[in-house]
Amino acid sequence: MAEIIIEDNPFSEEPEIVTSKPAGNSIVDLLQTVVIALVIVIVIYLFIMTPNEVKGPSMRETFQNADLLLTNKMIQLFGGKNSPLYVIFGDYNRGDVVVFHEMPSDSDFIKRVIAVAGDTVRIQDGYVYINGKMVDEPYLANGSIDPSVDNKGKTRLVAGQTFAYEGEELTVPEGRFFVMGDNRNNSKDSRYSEVGFVKREDLKGKVVFRYFPFDRIGIIQGHTYPELEK
Repeated sequence: MAEIIIEDNPFSEEPEIVTSKPAGNSIVDLLQTVVIALVIVIVIYLFIMTPNEVKGPSMRETFQNADLLLTNKMIQLFGGKNSPLYVIFGDYNRGDVVVFHEMPSDSDFIKRVIAVAGDTVRIQDGYVYINGKMVDEPYLANGSIDPSVDNKGKTRLVAGQTFAYEGEELTVPEGRFFVMGDNRNNSKDSRYSEVGFVKREDLKGKVVFRYFPFDRIGIIQGHTYPELEK
């Protein structure tokens, strides 16, 4: 009698094996997911982006009170002309909107960079001159500056101001920035002695995105001054 050999059918499938997972494992997986998510959020907050809320009218019309913004921190942490990563992250430029910490008030301010290290800045009759050239500022809020005269006979740009006088030319030192609000009539900025030239280490980042209100959501672009390149 011939021997019959039964071979495995290569086309047959193994039965699917289903095993039940203990309830404890699901909880562990959930906790792992939560921890990973928290780590990602912390890394983003510490090194990439941080949320900020606009308080007050100093940047009107660009921003309104209670606008919610995202600030890019990488340019602060890894950028700067003295950084080996400068080619990648760059540095703050004229026209950028930045957030910085002002020590006397222990508050965070949002302003626009007007002049950088090495620039000369002068404010005359409400107009800003950088390196001797008047710059166009289409972002300014409606209204003009009403100069007032102090007891030394010098014209101040706003009442209580002592750092910059009308027509006075200032040179921005290395590692510092001259910043101003877009609403010049209601902005505590580099024109005030309490602020003056802002140190780079006091900057917290460059504003890059508005995520509330939803009808004005979008990327925030810094302003450029082509007249300074001529």
